[in-house]
Amino acid sequence: LLSKYGLEAAKDVPFVQIGGMPELTAALTKKTVVAAPMSQPMVYVAQQAGLRMIANLAKEEIPFLHMGLTTSKKWLRERRPQAKAFIRAYGRALYFMHTRKEETLAIFAKYTKINDRGMLDGSIQYGYDFMEKVPLVKAQAFQVTLDQIARTNPKAKQAKPEQFFDNSLVQELINEGFFAKLWGKNP
Repeated sequence: LLSKYGLEAAKDVPFVQIGGMPELTAALTKKTVVAAPMSQPMVYVAQQAGLRMIANLAKEEIPFLHMGLTTSKKWLRERRPQAKAFIRAYGRALYFMHTRKEETLAIFAKYTKINDRGMLDGSIQYGYDFMEKVPLVKAQAFQVTLDQIARTNPKAKQAKPEQFFDNSLVQELINEGFFAKLWGKNP
């Protein structure tokens, strides 16, 4: 986000290690810091405390990996059908989340023990914003991560994003029409 606006981390914007989301919210409220990265549901809590969001990464169109599913090449090779079934189940869960909001909120409430509707809505919105309907890893998003690592590890400059992810299962599901059938079109 900083580089998009011509700023350099550490040079133009000092970073202070504070702790987790509750500690960041407290530091913002006490004006110990002027800004902090946050995700839901703490964004909602911060807004309820009178703080304002100055940037929403979901709206900035910056390629970035927000989450990933990870395993070893060996496990994937030995259990490919199970891995594919998992991706299929994940795709169905995303579809459920997008098409059955009230049921999704009830599930979130049950497992997070959060009863505040604003916090729940924010958490669901986070999923809508950052969880791709077709979960392909984008090379340019992984490159951002490699570029960050390269600042402290020169070996990362020689690495190619494709060395670190495998989209073959998702691509198989695309080719089989799984996502098109699920969403009624290619999302």
